[in-house]
Amino acid sequence: MSELSISTAFQNGKTVMSDCFFTSPFKIAKPFYRDNGYTEVMVMCASPGILAGDKYDMRFDLSDNTKTIISEQSYRKLYNTGDNFSWQNTQIHAGENAALYYVPYPVIPFAGSRFRSRTDIFLHPSSKLIFSEIFTCGRDGMGERFAFSEYSSRTTVYIDDKPVFLDNSRLLSGEADFSGTGFFEGYSCQGILFLYGFDNVSLPESEGIEAAVSKSSVGFIIRVLGYSANGLYRLLSNPHLSIEKSTFSHFAR
Repeated sequence: MSELSISTAFQNGKTVMSDCFFTSPFKIAKPFYRDNGYTEVMVMCASPGILAGDKYDMRFDLSDNTKTIISEQSYRKLYNTGDNFSWQNTQIHAGENAALYYVPYPVIPFAGSRFRSRTDIFLHPSSKLIFSEIFTCGRDGMGERFAFSEYSSRTTVYIDDKPVFLDNSRLLSGEADFSGTGFFEGYSCQGILFLYGFDNVSLPESEGIEAAVSKSSVGFIIRVLGYSANGLYRLLSNPHLSIEKSTFSHFAR
């Protein structure tokens, strides 16, 4: 099992990384302190991707009043696992008035890959969150369109330990036409963005991308379909997104 644990704290008027622990292949870059008061923590991985039998366990503890951006270096590649699996578990705890921006690069499942992921995010009612997941059909240019064996991803957001949002995807090879109605609708990539702690959001029109914004009692959910993972990532990671009364309104990516 590969482990990563990061804690942040608010000290001397800024967010600092108060503690960290990691095992191979994880690495952590020196934090970047942004002009808007956010501290960016970049998680790096020395492996070319997630291999058969890999188990990644990540935990982020964000203290009261902290402002944190969690970033990654590259796309997450899921290699052929044969009859085995690869796993990733992520736990995030955000304290009172803590703000978190976490928009990972897209996931690319190679042919024959079997991957299971679980993400649990625990928020305080005064927290702010922007979190996304982007999934691609695989290496389409190499004839591996939906050629993975299994992809499973479950994300749950809790407020005061009560679940308020659940997104659960489980795709098994051969069980359905993923490109058809009710799935990808002819597109090759899909993404979801969950926002908590904002008054309103709006999404610009983008060529080749179909998007919808839903408002729930606890936040906003944006779902997108497209032909380009890069296009989806640019749309969801940046700030062509208009977020009213938001502390996230000026990211310098």
